[in-house]
Amino acid sequence: MKQTNTFREHFGIRTRHVEFIDIPMDEDLLAFICPFLIANNRQDPRIDTIYGQMESFLKYLNRNFIMTNDKVNGMKFLSHLHEPNEYHLGYSDSNKGKAMAKERSKSVFDSLRRNRFAQQGLSITNEAHNVLLLVEGIGQDIMSDVISNVCRNVFAQFTEEQCIKHSIQTYPTQIEYYNDNTGQWATTTYNLPEYKGKRIILIPNEIVAGHRMYSTYYNWFVSSNYIAVDLMKKSKTDDDANDKTMRLLKDGSKKAVIKEIYRVYRKPKHDLIDFVLKYRGSLDEFLVYAKEHYPALDLDNLDI
Repeated sequence: MKQTNTFREHFGIRTRHVEFIDIPMDEDLLAFICPFLIANNRQDPRIDTIYGQMESFLKYLNRNFIMTNDKVNGMKFLSHLHEPNEYHLGYSDSNKGKAMAKERSKSVFDSLRRNRFAQQGLSITNEAHNVLLLVEGIGQDIMSDVISNVCRNVFAQFTEEQCIKHSIQTYPTQIEYYNDNTGQWATTTYNLPEYKGKRIILIPNEIVAGHRMYSTYYNWFVSSNYIAVDLMKKSKTDDDANDKTMRLLKDGSKKAVIKEIYRVYRKPKHDLIDFVLKYRGSLDEFLVYAKEHYPALDLDNLDI
């Protein structure tokens, strides 16, 4: 389907390839800010700033409210997570008011509080991509919304720069963001574009992904690179003819059947912590694997 009424078309940008996600103007694009792409593109100073700001936010949240189970003050802190409608990303939903934002804040707090790593204050849950992967109840949509709020200043500055570059009219706009220097929410002003009376914020295209199930990907990664190796070692001394995870080849050697290993050993999201503890280094290796296998949204084949 041909893109219709996108940001680039509405504002008359003739350049086909731009630095931002070319969002539709009258609806939301089913895409999300991806913490894995952020973690894997830190060579870009702007993206590294996003990574650092999110890490600071999660450290503050976990240390001061999750570990201590201070839900009253934790919910006050998270109450600044509003529905980021100005980005035109995520699931289209008419119910995007204050009640929905409150539910999101509650979901973030409760989900982290139930997580064993977060309860113990382990640094793993200070990184947004690990939270997305390991914390049950925090999916792509919630994580994308959190990043949108926490790093709104970075995205607003990026938008302002793009508008200057493409000669787009802007208007002074006060925005709220998380100040990682003070550990508090703050406000500042940027010049942002407008459509039908509403401000718009753009996102760098390197950090936006379509719908992804990272817990499934990690299960497959562990099955292929860790469990399969363990089973191959075991099969040398334990000859089980009914073991469907191993295939006997004509030369008498055995081959691991990854699909069957995945089926037998995969874990639900809330139990992936067991893999992390058993296979030390698997999170870092999976991050590298994700960079190679799960790139940013393909703009040339974008269907709005």
